[in-house]
Amino acid sequence: MAVTTPPARGPGPRPSGVHLVLNRTLVYGGLAVVTGGIYSGLTWLVTTLAGSQDAVAGLVAALAAGAVFHPARLRLQRVVDRLLRVERDPYRVADRLSRTLQEAVDPAEGLVTAAALVRQALRADGVAVEVHGGHTGVVIDGELGDQPVETPLVWHGEPVGRLLSSGPGTSPDLLDALARRLAELAHAVRLTADVRRSRERILTTREEERRRLRRDLHDGLGPTLASLAMTVDEARLRLERDPEAVEGLLIRVRDQMGAAIVDVRNLVYGLRPPALDDLGLVGSLRALADAPGPRVDIAVVGPLGDVPAAVEVAAYRIAQEALTNVRRHAQATTALVRVELLRAKTVQTETIQAETDRTGVEQTGPASGGGGPGGAEGGAAGRRAAGGRAAGGGELRLSVADDGIGLPERVRGGVGLVSMRERAAEAGGSCTVGPRPGGGTEVIVHLPLGTEKP
Repeated sequence: MAVTTPPARGPGPRPSGVHLVLNRTLVYGGLAVVTGGIYSGLTWLVTTLAGSQDAVAGLVAALAAGAVFHPARLRLQRVVDRLLRVERDPYRVADRLSRTLQEAVDPAEGLVTAAALVRQALRADGVAVEVHGGHTGVVIDGELGDQPVETPLVWHGEPVGRLLSSGPGTSPDLLDALARRLAELAHAVRLTADVRRSRERILTTREEERRRLRRDLHDGLGPTLASLAMTVDEARLRLERDPEAVEGLLIRVRDQMGAAIVDVRNLVYGLRPPALDDLGLVGSLRALADAPGPRVDIAVVGPLGDVPAAVEVAAYRIAQEALTNVRRHAQATTALVRVELLRAKTVQTETIQAETDRTGVEQTGPASGGGGPGGAEGGAAGRRAAGGRAAGGGELRLSVADDGIGLPERVRGGVGLVSMRERAAEAGGSCTVGPRPGGGTEVIVHLPLGTEKP
């Protein structure tokens, strides 16, 4: 998708050739007038004072004109640049771009404004700003040539987009300063898009859950309770006329009550797994490991302490789905589920170390269990997750690794993979799936705990 800014959004630069000729004409024309006036004025003044015109008067006038030539040229250049709305100082341009973006309603609108401002600052024929993964597409201002100049937009070592420009040569310092500001904006656009998609998924999931509860209550528990009430009324009416028939009605009431209890239990189990209340998170994971299939080991690193209910449910459901995939598709002999609780300071230290190392793929295996996946689901996605996690109260890390056949070359996001990512996103975390070093598949989940309890 390409977004082309309308002409009314800003006064784009004049055509580069005419703009350059006009700029130079005004500067050097004004410089000729100034130096000529100084030379003529000093020559007349010295001649008047000396009473005769000689070589001394010409020499003094020439030296004075030469002395003011460079300062006058710089001052005239600034005046003409201000008149023609040209800025040559990269820091002033970057500051102007920052102030303009602060007034934007949202990053996407700011990107459109930034494209027009960058084109004007570069005096380019056309400028395009492309954001990777932001679903904003390409914002274009002007017309790009056949071979535009490409400048990568890098935010904290991670490519987030690129800047394309066509036109006359541009100062590298100016281009670098603009690229740094645009990289921050591109990152903000990506974050905004991620938040919007996450909000949409959360709203969709909530409405689906409400629809399921409504259907279960209306079609299951509701008719059962209505039939139970009718049977009780029938037994009450027959109590005096036919007492022997009441026993059969009471038996039927007992059966209907049992069915209603089952329906209520199913509704409760759907809201929160009862194993979490009875066994806790670790005990629930061990119960999942006891199911038929490959051997599943549970490794708990350190004490877990108090884990928020939402984080417990998300971790349990993701582990349940991951182990289901292991048993159905992985053809594995063993699997390892590793759980670790990291407090805020540990998370911040590891994030800083990851930014310093910048390896791109965290090396890990089932025995260590401390990293992220490689491949298409690791790399940049893992770094974004590491940089975007809130370390207010630490995080719960969950990994499910197996020694199976691994992922296919072209991974299709099925219902299970989508469900795991959505559950992690609902809890404010991230879930990545990728190949395990040494073979097999590894699921890495980061779930923030929120504000740490005193």
